Amino acid sequence: MDRKLFSELSEIKTTTLDLAWLLLAIGFTYLNYGTFNFLYGLLGFVAVFFIHLFINFHNNYMDYKNATSQEYREKISTIGINRESLAIVKKWMYGLAIFPLIIGAFLVYKTGWVTLAIGVAGVLIGLSYSSGPKPLNSTMFGEAVVAIAISQLIPIAYSYLGLAGTAKFDSSTAISVILVSLPNTFAFFCAELSNGTCDLEADIKNGRHTLVSKVGKANALSLFKASWSLAFLLVPILAILKVVPYITLLIVLLYPNIWDDFRPYLKEQVKTKTYPLVIKAVGKFSVTYILLIAVGAIIKLVMSAI
Repeated sequence: MDRKLFSELSEIKTTTLDLAWLLLAIGFTYLNYGTFNFLYGLLGFVAVFFIHLFINFHNNYMDYKNATSQEYREKISTIGINRESLAIVKKWMYGLAIFPLIIGAFLVYKTGWVTLAIGVAGVLIGLSYSSGPKPLNSTMFGEAVVAIAISQLIPIAYSYLGLAGTAKFDSSTAISVILVSLPNTFAFFCAELSNGTCDLEADIKNGRHTLVSKVGKANALSLFKASWSLAFLLVPILAILKVVPYITLLIVLLYPNIWDDFRPYLKEQVKTKTYPLVIKAVGKFSVTYILLIAVGAIIKLVMSAI
């Protein structure tokens, strides 16, 4: 398998988010507890990185295998377009699973059953997205479950690992991580919705009854706008409630620019043309939000040292 095909099947570009969630967890734990276990946190990042690659391989493999449309297999699926052997794809897929298994076993041994529970939950959600008797990507719950798993479960895992050994991670900590991550959750739900609207016809041909197919494209676009409004509104609300530092309010300066990115997509939903603009906007919003939280943590550390 050449590098280009590996990159496409693993969707390696999306793994930059794994690093962003790590930065979010570091910023959160330093803001609230003034500490972070970098050894466990970085090992967790490596494990999540390889799990992400493995699941992306698995989803591409299962989408090709389960496709009922020959057009999808030959003209849309990365495997079909490149005429790659399913046996080779499977071999690479299982090879990628070795690293997170080894690292995960070490982290479970060092930090306990919570790490195991979070890891198993994340992997099961990832695998069930495109496999099983009723894959998540064929149901109306797929968009919401994926958005929550990506934006909530991974930051919780990093925060737990970062606080391992301090006995400070409890239910209130988990709730705080969930609240801090909520703006990203709504942003990623929008990304999933935009993917569903662009793939609506192909999904229907392949028998996928997604949320978009259930509510219709017009209602899905209304839901898209409502979800983004919530993502925008939550940041100042969380800042006022002192859940995130006041400096995160600077993100409101980006709102007009982000809306400009959305306008072409709201006019026409085309996977190769307007969907990338939504992903760009989501990345812009999430990365800026996380960086501002990190800056807030640095400011707090400096002020406490003076």
